[in-house]
Amino acid sequence: MVDVENREVLDVLPDRRVKTIETYLKQCDTGNVQIVVMDLSKSFKKAVQSQLGNPLIIADRFHFMRQAYWAFDRVRREVQHKLYNEGVGKMEFSGAIRKKVYKHILPILFLSYVVSFLDRTNVGYAGLTMNKELGFSAEIFGFGAGLFSIGYLIFEIPGAVWAEKWSAKKWIVRIMITWGIIGALFGVVHEVWQFYLLRFLLGLAEGGFIPGVLVFLSHWFPEKDQARAISWFYAGLPFSQAIGGPLAALLLEVDWFGIDGWRWLFIIEGLMAVVVGIVAAIYLKDSPNDVKWLNDEEKRALLKQIGLGKTMPASPTQHRWGEVFGNSIIIRVALSMFLLGIGFYGFNYFVAIMTKQLSGFSNASVGLLLAIPFFLAVVFMYINSWHSDLKQERRWHTAVSWLAGVVGLLLLGYGPHDPFFLVLWLTVAAVGLNSHFGAFWAIPQTYFSGLAAAGGVGLINLVGNIGGFVGPYMTGYLTERSGQFDWAILLWVVALLIGTLLILSLPKSKDISSLTDNRAHVPFDN
Repeated sequence: MVDVENREVLDVLPDRRVKTIETYLKQCDTGNVQIVVMDLSKSFKKAVQSQLGNPLIIADRFHFMRQAYWAFDRVRREVQHKLYNEGVGKMEFSGAIRKKVYKHILPILFLSYVVSFLDRTNVGYAGLTMNKELGFSAEIFGFGAGLFSIGYLIFEIPGAVWAEKWSAKKWIVRIMITWGIIGALFGVVHEVWQFYLLRFLLGLAEGGFIPGVLVFLSHWFPEKDQARAISWFYAGLPFSQAIGGPLAALLLEVDWFGIDGWRWLFIIEGLMAVVVGIVAAIYLKDSPNDVKWLNDEEKRALLKQIGLGKTMPASPTQHRWGEVFGNSIIIRVALSMFLLGIGFYGFNYFVAIMTKQLSGFSNASVGLLLAIPFFLAVVFMYINSWHSDLKQERRWHTAVSWLAGVVGLLLLGYGPHDPFFLVLWLTVAAVGLNSHFGAFWAIPQTYFSGLAAAGGVGLINLVGNIGGFVGPYMTGYLTERSGQFDWAILLWVVALLIGTLLILSLPKSKDISSLTDNRAHVPFDN
């Protein structure tokens, strides 16, 4: 054991790395730091006996130069994940604790995303009657729908960092209440400029919501549970589409107090967000230390398990979140999210209008029909995320989902369109475009943690939301010019295929060398 700045740290190094590291450290300003090398099998025994769930390599932030830090961190990852995977740290973390966390955290976050996506995409259902009443063309509608993403991206990166440094809970609550108020104001829109302005302000109000939630989840769930937890949150997206259709079908037919149904659709769903925001303010807490439904022993076990899954030690390098901007992994994930956004938002904003055009059904029938594919998307999202957690694999679970979406979209554009096949193609497309979320959003946490992960998530969502503007606008433009959705569907398909290749280009492991492209070479592979 070594006392460094009054902290005791268990130092574990694989034997084959020892000489390289010791030689390397002689070139660094190590101060009085002493290296302790232990046999790996004995370290397992000691860690268990002393109930240390978080063995660390010494990387004192005051004494090591950057190269030494990254050298030690690479070895620390190998050892820490070996310990994690073989069970050290799980001895106090029971299924009962996990169930408590799921029960108290996920239902509120799930509900928050349901109302979030209702407010974000109800414009697609409102457009069935709003466009004709207000004289909006497909291009005007697509541009206005996409403006949401322009406003949204402004707070993506700072929102994630503020959630990490300030309070993820307060950030989420602030967002929900403000977007609910703005969403309800769509009920008084009469002009194109009003539609454009409110879509931009709605995105501005909701900006940083997803990164804030992902930061919040990282404070409550160990790494091995994160994809499943994220999937339960993201299940709110297809679920909102599933209930959004029938709800829209109901509200579009009303004429209360002489106000058109599409206006009530905006007003009611906007006020729902305000109510859920108040509920979140009352029940959500930022940390396990802040709740009463876990006892002290359960809190310690949960925090230990969360800490064991972190991929970075606490250090200045971890907190330099701006460094993710030049990281090739984050750039590839961000570009793939941009390409997904083109297909995902193009499809989701126009699916009701497209389904009505292809089927000739009434507005109410379209809303009810779309409940089927999106309910099935919820089921497949959970299955895909559960399997991703089980196998601890993220790339292929994301890529296969997107490829399924490609198949569904191609069949939707160029296959038969009688009712049975139309529902089938819509289901394949909806499942493919939605079931990746748990696995995809576990990717940044695979390579980064803390503020670096928050900044990376923010950058990914920011770039993705540019795709969220390009997709709906180009969909409206191409549809306006051709009168059909064929060219728009082809655009979605090409974007998804390129995005899939980018995901598959990511490294398979958490090898630190893949994260340090811009850093000095660390001689470990000799």
